[in-house]
Amino acid sequence: MNLFNPKHLKGDIFGGINAGIVALPAALGFGTLAGLSPIHGLYCAIFLGLFAAIIGGTKTLISNPTGPMAVVTAGIVNTISGYLFVEHNDHFYLKTSFPSKFDFTAGVDPITIKGIILMDDITSRIGQIFPYLFLVILVAATIQILFGVLKLGKYIHYIPTPVVSGFMSGIGVIIIVSQLPKFLGSSFKGGTIDVLMELPTMMATPDAISILIALATMVIIYFFPKITKAVPSPLVAIVVVTAVTYFLIEDNSYRIPAIPSKLPDPTVQFAVFSNIGTMFSGEKAGLISVVILNGLTIAIIGIIDALLTAVVADSLTKDRHNGDREMIGQGIGNAISAFFGGMMGAGTTPATVLNIKSGGRTRLSGAIHALLLVTILLIAAPIASQIPKAALAGLLITVGISILDFEVFKQLKKIPIQDNIVMILVLLLTASWDLMYAVAAGLILASLIFMKKMADVVEGQSRNTKFDRLVNQLIDSFDSADRFREQVVVKNMSGPMFFGFASRFAESIDEIKDVKAVVLNFGGVTYMDQSGMYTLQEGITSLVDRGINVCLSEMHDGEEKLLAGINVIPNLVDSKHVFSSVEECVMWLNEPGHLDNEFAADDELYIPSAYTPNGDGINDEWQLRNIEQYPNCIVTIYNREKVEIFRSIGYKEMWEGEYNGRILPSDKYAYEIDLYGDGKEVKKGTVSIFR
Repeated sequence: MNLFNPKHLKGDIFGGINAGIVALPAALGFGTLAGLSPIHGLYCAIFLGLFAAIIGGTKTLISNPTGPMAVVTAGIVNTISGYLFVEHNDHFYLKTSFPSKFDFTAGVDPITIKGIILMDDITSRIGQIFPYLFLVILVAATIQILFGVLKLGKYIHYIPTPVVSGFMSGIGVIIIVSQLPKFLGSSFKGGTIDVLMELPTMMATPDAISILIALATMVIIYFFPKITKAVPSPLVAIVVVTAVTYFLIEDNSYRIPAIPSKLPDPTVQFAVFSNIGTMFSGEKAGLISVVILNGLTIAIIGIIDALLTAVVADSLTKDRHNGDREMIGQGIGNAISAFFGGMMGAGTTPATVLNIKSGGRTRLSGAIHALLLVTILLIAAPIASQIPKAALAGLLITVGISILDFEVFKQLKKIPIQDNIVMILVLLLTASWDLMYAVAAGLILASLIFMKKMADVVEGQSRNTKFDRLVNQLIDSFDSADRFREQVVVKNMSGPMFFGFASRFAESIDEIKDVKAVVLNFGGVTYMDQSGMYTLQEGITSLVDRGINVCLSEMHDGEEKLLAGINVIPNLVDSKHVFSSVEECVMWLNEPGHLDNEFAADDELYIPSAYTPNGDGINDEWQLRNIEQYPNCIVTIYNREKVEIFRSIGYKEMWEGEYNGRILPSDKYAYEIDLYGDGKEVKKGTVSIFR
């Protein structure tokens, strides 16, 4: 594994430094957004950022806490908190310290009852929550590694764009709304709907200092790039606002919790494994499903987040990432992050783009980004502890706005309405309900729309196609073409025969009037599932029950085996009625007696009026059935100019539509067959070539 390339050393150094600088405030902000402390976000940026860069499958990817991961983590933290704590009158109490039948309605304040453990300190609460979150991250990391090992990354790309767009925009809405209380200086906590419902009350009693800090942060972030882009504007905003508030505001309640100036001790998390029995005992047994299900949720969100960023990196570097290796790197990096007290993260687009545009081209840039953050942690943690909460709120609001998919919003009128419905549904459900349920609902709706479209495509491709025109030309060459059309329906099956195709096929079968034969051509069938197989069986059964012969043509081996497996062949369709080409089938049906299933007439001489010498080995020769009964026959073919182009005695070698080694074009050609070679019995007519 090459960590770096000497010719990219300078670019990697600058890319890593710039990525680390822009990652610092975001990591702290996302740690807070996740319901944890800022330090948990910084630990993630350090350890995930380092190991994902070294092990992962994208050379320039920068991995940090991200908006989607922080939002999902916040939901997990809230769920775990509900199992561990009781909230009453803005106070938190440890559930296990309560009497078994404590009644809040009795008017007694729990804080006055002996033995009740007060958990108002956020650090203490996180200390109770993090062991469970640690297990969630380990489950998620394991799933990510398994996805990579089993090479399942390609399936993530099947998630439709409207679902991804709606999900990311919904995350943006959650981030923006979640920061409004801090923007207004309120301590209110709740989901998106709760915050919006409480917003009028918060706006009635705003904290002017918090609003000014947040606004100043946002103004600098948006307008500083107009002065210069050499320094990331989020860093400038945080530094300037922190410096000003440090000298003007003494109240530490406006600032984030203190950041320790040391690396965490990973052995703390190892103790979790020896306490698992206690952790999931009694009322906390339900946390087992929380750990497993939420581990799956955050693993998938992390995979999507990382691989989307990897695609962005590819577009900038003209390189190609290894998705499976990237998932393994993300999984290992997140597991190590969890052991060191970090939250879960993924590939982050802003830092990755800045890394690439600053010259980063190898894994060294990601490693330098992580090492810079370690240096800041060990040296400048006391300074970082002075960052105002409202400044991070302003920063996160700008992040939320950047996540909103404005490009899609601008093109709503140009995008199919079905895709807009999916996108808006996922956005609303993500912002107001549950992230995974939102994605699941979007996938289900998108799948239903896709199946409807595919059924329409199958129906459209099965009508008025080039195939139909060629078959019609072939039938036109028959002496009794009109009668043949009245008695035979040739139906071209095209596209996937799946459960979405079932109702349309049944309707088309019902539309067939009283005929003698139906030809089902499978040349354009790309796939057949169980539903399609049984739908086909029902349709053929319906035709056979009506006394209609069914012929099948151009079936792939797999399709023929499927139909033989459920006894469609030979119970419903005689094996004599399965043909290699539709032309062969149509010409066979035109032979005397075949429409009426009278095979006894097959010993008579039959001269086909058309054939298709297309080089596939089927109908490439003008086959005169039973001509061997006339060993002295003379067969002569003429073109339109009455030039003899073929002559054979006994017709030992069949005509292949050639003259002097030259392939003849599609046309009608005259023939004379002197059956006994004495001129006494001569059959004349025309034969059409179709290529």
